[in-house]
Amino acid sequence: MTTLPLGFDVPDGWTPVDPGQVGAEGAAFVAVRSGPGGEFTANITVGVRQRPDPASIAEIAEEAVEGLGRTVAGLEVLSRRPVGGQAAPGMTQVLRLRTGEGLDLVQTQVHLTVPGAEPAGRIVLELACTATPEDARALTGDFQRFVGSVHVRHTEGETQ
Repeated sequence: MTTLPLGFDVPDGWTPVDPGQVGAEGAAFVAVRSGPGGEFTANITVGVRQRPDPASIAEIAEEAVEGLGRTVAGLEVLSRRPVGGQAAPGMTQVLRLRTGEGLDLVQTQVHLTVPGAEPAGRIVLELACTATPEDARALTGDFQRFVGSVHVRHTEGETQ
């Protein structure tokens, strides 16, 4: 896993947890939002990957779908749209998932290229919010605020 000095604002009502304790060992960050005893605990995850290959952000988003598709019983891409610009392209996608236990979930993914990364050292962030369909609608604003707050922190001695 690649590390990057990220900063972000965790929305009110969300609790950061150790990724290893919730089965998300590859994640750089996980926060959960407990509901009233539901079947599934909504979560936000952050992944950081170095991508020195020439894959486009659309191809990277499709790889994420393919990888997730190997771990769930069913998967449907509900929407996909580009975000960002040429210097820092991104892709959002909304997925409908069905777990092996028959639980329906919605996952919103945002794939972002870190601006300024050279092609050989390109870094891509994967931000995801997974929830039941009912909770997903209610938590959309929280996830949007979280995504909007994500930034790379400048380290000491670095100029802006």
